[in-house]
Amino acid sequence: MTADQYACTRAVLDAEPEAAVVANLGVASWVLAETDDRDRNYYMRGAMGCTTPVGLGLALSIDDPVTVLDGDGSLLMSLGCLSTVGSCAPSNLTIVVWVNRSFATTGGQPTAGVDFAAAAEACGVAGTAVERLDEFRASLDEAAARDGPSLIACSVETVDTEGPDTYDYAHEYREHRFRTALEP
Repeated sequence: MTADQYACTRAVLDAEPEAAVVANLGVASWVLAETDDRDRNYYMRGAMGCTTPVGLGLALSIDDPVTVLDGDGSLLMSLGCLSTVGSCAPSNLTIVVWVNRSFATTGGQPTAGVDFAAAAEACGVAGTAVERLDEFRASLDEAAARDGPSLIACSVETVDTEGPDTYDYAHEYREHRFRTALEP
């Protein structure tokens, strides 16, 4: 059984409406933008493997909740960053890993099967694995209440989307919009 990535993305935004959300390039960003293109969304572009590290840096620099929407392929490229997350232990960071066992954005090549929740736990990050929307929502609530970082590995079907042909405005504008939304 797998959860619907669109429904889970909506659940992220509903659970923490004021959270800064950092989304992995490609599918995670496209789904987030289609769900709700908010000022507090940051869409990674051309930086596969950097989503969780960027989210960590953001969580260390602001007090607001930070949610990372990473892909399993992307996190595999920087899996060691979980040890830094565990070492720094920001209580305002939740990492969501969309586990579809593929590099969906780059052509659907298969990824290695990794137990991301166990990897997180081994690095000092509370980890859980879920397959249904109700489990996902409960895990988001637990993460928000936890005094320390959390990782939720959510099994999802691969999203069949081509993404936008063009954006309504330049990436630079979205970066400026995000920075401005985080100002006190």
